[in-house]
Amino acid sequence: MIELRDLTKTYENVVAVDGLTVDIRPGVVTGFLGPNGSGKSTTMRMILGLDQPTKGSATINGMKYHDLKFPLREVGALIDAKALHPGRSARNHLLALAASNNIPTKRVDEVLDIVGLSKVAKKRAGNFSLGMGQRLGIAAALLGDPGVLLFDEPVNGLDPEGIRWVREFFRGLASEGRTVFVSSHLMSEMALTADDVIVIGRGKLIRQGKISDLTENALGTVLVRSPQVADLEAALRRAGYGVTTDNESTLTVSGATSEQVGEVAHASSVVLHELTPQRASLEDVFMELTADSVEYSGAQHQSGAEQ
Repeated sequence: MIELRDLTKTYENVVAVDGLTVDIRPGVVTGFLGPNGSGKSTTMRMILGLDQPTKGSATINGMKYHDLKFPLREVGALIDAKALHPGRSARNHLLALAASNNIPTKRVDEVLDIVGLSKVAKKRAGNFSLGMGQRLGIAAALLGDPGVLLFDEPVNGLDPEGIRWVREFFRGLASEGRTVFVSSHLMSEMALTADDVIVIGRGKLIRQGKISDLTENALGTVLVRSPQVADLEAALRRAGYGVTTDNESTLTVSGATSEQVGEVAHASSVVLHELTPQRASLEDVFMELTADSVEYSGAQHQSGAEQ
């Protein structure tokens, strides 16, 4: 269990993390989501004692990280895959970490095998690709067989097979009763991997809960097919709903339920051939929740010459 209580970090006049209070529970994969600059990495660094909170606390099973006698046996983390001596082999890198926490040598070979690096164990880690570096970082996190695991963008650089392996592996770890806390920008992957999500923006908690609850309660779109598309589009726009014309017989309606679309069609004497609600994706929910928290937003593309 990871517990954050009023966790706050300020750099001069910038508030990176602002009064964050959440519990990251065992037995599930918890996704940590937020736009760039939202404070995700800073939060993880404070959990691991790499940054000191300006206010509040971060504890792991009731203790601060620096109070743990053998931290690698209780907490594993991948924050920066490049945080290693480039001249050391993958195996020697792990051996050094194992020695610092009285972890048996045989465990080094076990985790190398788990992450698929046994064949390159004697190669210099500094020559590894980004994906191989991520696998080595995961191996280091697993070294002490800890009950709490933190991963910051763990699938960066991995190929599709590697991403699928990470997804299934993390879910397997959670099924063993471990606390698995994962930050990622890949919404589609988090939707497949995580059970719970914590969404932050500008350092503040925006939403926490089960992914299924967030997407079920979000208002998605409605696919509508009608031989009277023009009439239906006009009626829906008058009612204040967003409408996108897909083709000559199909519309996508936003901001309305299928019942509301049906009522507008009935009131306008429009025939419907299809009325299908489309559930909002995690990406849709994330974009809506963080719309006011994006630090850098690109301009909308405009085609054609300016008038």
